[in-house]
Amino acid sequence: MAHTLNVYYEKQHTADPVVVTTPEDIRDLFAAVRAKYPAGTALLMTVVPADYPWASELTVGIDGDKGVLRYAGQDSPPTGCFSKSAEPSNTEPVIYYFVTADNEFPPCAEIPVTDLETALIDYMTTGQRPETIEWQTIR
Repeated sequence: MAHTLNVYYEKQHTADPVVVTTPEDIRDLFAAVRAKYPAGTALLMTVVPADYPWASELTVGIDGDKGVLRYAGQDSPPTGCFSKSAEPSNTEPVIYYFVTADNEFPPCAEIPVTDLETALIDYMTTGQRPETIEWQTIR
């Protein structure tokens, strides 16, 4: 069963989030974000189920052709779970920005943007932590 998701990444989305309901909506969202925010912007999106936003949250960061994920839900540690690259990626922590707030992601968290899309589609489909990527926790 697919879940309708609310997506927040600009100030005005507080009152009027972007709503995605299909994989095509997610691909369109990624295309629009990548067109508006060039590489180096390191933009974060907060994604929650529309029908129950307190159940879980997937944070999606996009920076050109790479990005990061953080999942927080009842099945994750208090700090959440972070994407983990199978290939060498960022060796130091990286900062991504939600509106004006900076958020740090651990080393090896940056993964290809196509993996971000696939993970978000998985989250929309299951409502659970995506199983299409590797995850890491921090202390």
